[in-house]
Amino acid sequence: MIRLGYLEKNTFLEAVNKKSGANVLNCYQCGKCVSTCPVSSYMDYPPRVIMQMIKLGMKEEALKANSMWFCLTCSACSGRCPREIDIPAVMEAIRHIAIEENYVNKTKKVKEIRTFHNIFLDMVKRYGRNYELRMMAEFNIRTRNLFKDMHLAPKALLKGKITIGHEHVKRGKAIRKMYAMADKLEKSQKG
Repeated sequence: MIRLGYLEKNTFLEAVNKKSGANVLNCYQCGKCVSTCPVSSYMDYPPRVIMQMIKLGMKEEALKANSMWFCLTCSACSGRCPREIDIPAVMEAIRHIAIEENYVNKTKKVKEIRTFHNIFLDMVKRYGRNYELRMMAEFNIRTRNLFKDMHLAPKALLKGKITIGHEHVKRGKAIRKMYAMADKLEKSQKG
């Protein structure tokens, strides 16, 4: 009997399983993840196809796709998965592998999502939380679209949806310490 992932050593499958804590081989391609996913129509490959690519060791194709960048990690797919696979964790794992191994999808939308992702993580690392106004300004500057959505700022400010400036987070040092520990752990696992 031939079992997927065991035809030859599938290091991509092993890396995704280890990083995500899921077992991608449990996926039997029912398609419920695709029918539930609110953004699957925007993806190069829907979640079901990504899962199959991982099982077949199609690393290049999977990591160059836009699918993991469009994933909202809303867990709608996992909620319907009969095998209870944490598909958002799998998408997050391949997103991290793509970043670590410098796989780049050159489409404008993916570049913007990746920029947003980096700004958000940097903001949390620096301040312990996200500051919407600063994030919006930084995103517009980095994407060279300075006045995009600026007409929305006054209304959002008046309604209290976003604030000017930022308040200090009580546990800011703890969050920075957590990031430092995570960096140290990642370096020790690579070495």
